[in-house]
Amino acid sequence: MGKYIFIGAIIGSIIGWVTGFTFVTGLVLGAIVGGISYTMTARRNIDRPYVKTKENKAKPLQLREEQLEIKKERVQIGEVKVHKEVVEEHKTFTVPIKREEMVIEAGDEEELRIPLKEEEVEIRKHPVQVNEITITKRQIEEMKQIKKKLKKETANVDIAGDVDVIKKLPSETKD
Repeated sequence: MGKYIFIGAIIGSIIGWVTGFTFVTGLVLGAIVGGISYTMTARRNIDRPYVKTKENKAKPLQLREEQLEIKKERVQIGEVKVHKEVVEEHKTFTVPIKREEMVIEAGDEEELRIPLKEEEVEIRKHPVQVNEITITKRQIEEMKQIKKKLKKETANVDIAGDVDVIKKLPSETKD
């Protein structure tokens, strides 16, 4: 396309100079005409995709096949929620305590005063770590086989009559 515009600009500038227009006006008009002529030529070639060939020229036959394009995408398949839960349970503990007991024996003494004491149980609660849980994720790689049917074009040669046909391998035809 650039070649058409360049040639159109040159011809337009010469015609503009000869006819008395400015050089720039002729240059711009010539470039526009060059672009239009390229578009018309390209359209004409689209309408006629097959070009006539001589009898001795080889005619190419394009063979195509399907190929897979495999992409991987990470999707969420589930969710694991880990949380702590407080569970209450009733426990019974047996704690031995000591206390004093007064023993009075009959005798001649007047009065005896002996202080008595007893152990009291004091209870305080405090948290103690009894276990530790580690939570991690890990990647596991495995191989997955995917089976799909793919279409492939092959060339078949049907011979009618008494015709000599020479079959060449694809490696022999590429020179």
